[in-house]
Amino acid sequence: MEKISNLADCIPPELVEEIYKNGKEHNDQHVYRVAKYGIINEIAFLGTYEECIYEKRENRYNINEIGTYSTSCYITPKMPQKFLCNLKRKHFKKFPHPIIIHGNTICGLSQLTIERDSSSNEEHIDWWIYKDSFQKLQETFEVYD
Repeated sequence: MEKISNLADCIPPELVEEIYKNGKEHNDQHVYRVAKYGIINEIAFLGTYEECIYEKRENRYNINEIGTYSTSCYITPKMPQKFLCNLKRKHFKKFPHPIIIHGNTICGLSQLTIERDSSSNEEHIDWWIYKDSFQKLQETFEVYD
């Protein structure tokens, strides 16, 4: 029997089962992420694939890899801080006020990426957020100072 997905509609059906197999529900991992537009809103939590569509940029990621459809975050602020500096240095006109936000991986499935891909950053988390959860995330995530 096919499981009904509460994940993003853009995820190919054949990958939904793999996401459910790999991700842990209610993992509550504390994570950090860059909100490029400087606002904690639904856009700040878009998965990589959806973010490419939203920003009208070419998707250079493997569409057959489940990580492409996840919201990338990290277990420490180190990598988001590097990314924030890069945005400010190279993309200031497009993203003049990016911020680092932090909170927990509630409302979805998450996985430490290195568990699936040994070549990934050991602090990277793939997080597949449930479609109906963005309001709750906006209320629980905070700006990291």
